[in-house]
Amino acid sequence: MKWLLVALMSSVFSGVVQAETVQDWINKMSNSSHQGNYQGTFVFWRDQKLEAMRIAHGSKDGKIWVSLKSLNGEPRQLIHKNGEVISIFPNKHLVSINEMTSNLPFHPDLPKDIKQLNKHYELSMLGQERIANRDTQIILVKPKDDYRYGFKYWLDKDTGLMLRCDVINKDKKALEHMMFTDFEYLKSPPKEAFKQTFIPNDFKVLKQNETQPLKAGNNWFAKQLPNGFMLTKNILKPMRKKQKSVQQLIFSDGLASVSVFIDRNVNAPHRLDGHTKMGSINAFGLMMGNYQVTAIGEVPLNTVKLIAESIQHRQ
Repeated sequence: MKWLLVALMSSVFSGVVQAETVQDWINKMSNSSHQGNYQGTFVFWRDQKLEAMRIAHGSKDGKIWVSLKSLNGEPRQLIHKNGEVISIFPNKHLVSINEMTSNLPFHPDLPKDIKQLNKHYELSMLGQERIANRDTQIILVKPKDDYRYGFKYWLDKDTGLMLRCDVINKDKKALEHMMFTDFEYLKSPPKEAFKQTFIPNDFKVLKQNETQPLKAGNNWFAKQLPNGFMLTKNILKPMRKKQKSVQQLIFSDGLASVSVFIDRNVNAPHRLDGHTKMGSINAFGLMMGNYQVTAIGEVPLNTVKLIAESIQHRQ
């Protein structure tokens, strides 16, 4: 009995020492999001539509390689490597190559300084569940105002990788779901990682020119922003079929972000006047003199509307 009592006491104290806080889990998630080697299948639900994709992720010597293959709908493959995104559409015999300007949909940006996150979100631990036959810790990220969404993360207990994510509005309704159905963590990169991407000779290749960084005070600025949002990027983004580039301003609070596109092509047939949405993504557009201003982001409508209406041209 004595050895059993010692074993029980040891396990209790071990649990206390190893207990992790919500901040530990967010740090673990942030560190693991772009590292490690794994493969699996995940489903993505938005606007009553379900999409399944196969993913392979490799990391080596600071370089990251990601392959995404659609398992339903139109066949396509997305390859993220060396700061660019290669989109392959076999049925269309088309390849599109663009700069990688944002994270993957299931890898949300997290601030390196977690204290910044705590200014605008309340973080809490909700319990544990099994996802893709693996144990996970549930983390709730609840916004402190109505200018951003909440998030519910299911983090793999061994690696910290996110195996499920729900985007939640102020009514506690899930607007989007992402969840792995199978997941395998690998000791080394998948065998296809870092190999030369093969593009058939009969495929048309569309390559976007590089974006041009601009000074923070260049031409356009936001007179008013929701608390916590700030300008993080100001670039000239080349647009296909247009002679001129479109200016893009990116505002973020460290987790949520909004892109504002400013286009002088006022006669564009598909320009946005007012509000539109797709799942958790909202967009708001308006005319400002001879320019079309469009704000879009995974934030509530009032956020993109406020930012779009506050954009001004510096005289």
